[in-house]
Amino acid sequence: MFIKTSIIKIFIAKLPLNYDETDIATLFITYGDIATINLITDRETGRSMGYAFVEMLNDEDALNAISHLDKKTVGHNKHLAVSQATERPKPTDAFNRNNNNSGGDYNRGTNNYQRGHSSNQNTNYYKDRNYNGYNHSEGNPLSE
Repeated sequence: MFIKTSIIKIFIAKLPLNYDETDIATLFITYGDIATINLITDRETGRSMGYAFVEMLNDEDALNAISHLDKKTVGHNKHLAVSQATERPKPTDAFNRNNNNSGGDYNRGTNNYQRGHSSNQNTNYYKDRNYNGYNHSEGNPLSE
């Protein structure tokens, strides 16, 4: 007989910075079977950031662990914040970094900002200028 289990993801914040996966497992193992532990660490230093994610195999065990461990005192008077993890909302077009209309940077976006005049004007700014006897609109006098 197959029993369906659902994995519940739990978010744990305010962990003591010296805690590792073993310490987190010690907290949760008394409430049920653990599928995974993901301690978030700093990319450069490798040190704990003070929060983690735990996945438990049974939703009843996970909810029991959340209710018992939330606001529990650990370490040096650190009160854990334990809750069911929620999916991060996907970015909308306004916040999508791959969107072509991201403003603020020179030469980004669809308007191709050009210094000195708006994008709907002629882009050949120096076409009718005369510099050092060379008139761009008449062609190159040296080629004649």
